Amino acid sequence: MAIFTLTDAYVAVNGVVLSDHANSVTVEDTRDSVDITAFGATSKAITKGLGDAKITVQFFQDFASAKTHATLQPLIASTTGVTIEVRATSSARSATNPAALMTGLLMNYNMLSGGIGDASTITAEFVNSSSAGLTYPTS
Repeated sequence: MAIFTLTDAYVAVNGVVLSDHANSVTVEDTRDSVDITAFGATSKAITKGLGDAKITVQFFQDFASAKTHATLQPLIASTTGVTIEVRATSSARSATNPAALMTGLLMNYNMLSGGIGDASTITAEFVNSSSAGLTYPTS
């Protein structure tokens, strides 16, 4: 896959494919910055610490069965992580279409948002809840 325009992303939450209700997705894979500067140093020394991950998705709200609200609302009160999978396209996982996969907790869910005449869009923010962190499977 060369440089591309994001038009066909795949988004699944807890096994429910919600791609047709999403219009923005951000996958963040970060590491803590750990200062390991010792006495006598003239410059700071930094190493990478623990990893963290966050997936943020903007969805169009839909209150129908197995759609946005029915899938997300039960997760905001849950302390059990669920699988979130994002791919650049809806094609199967491959070396050129890897998944961003993590077990996460829904930390933010704004059930209703918008103004008169606007499409109701909501933002769901998932944070890593597993020591495996964010993985990038290709199959």
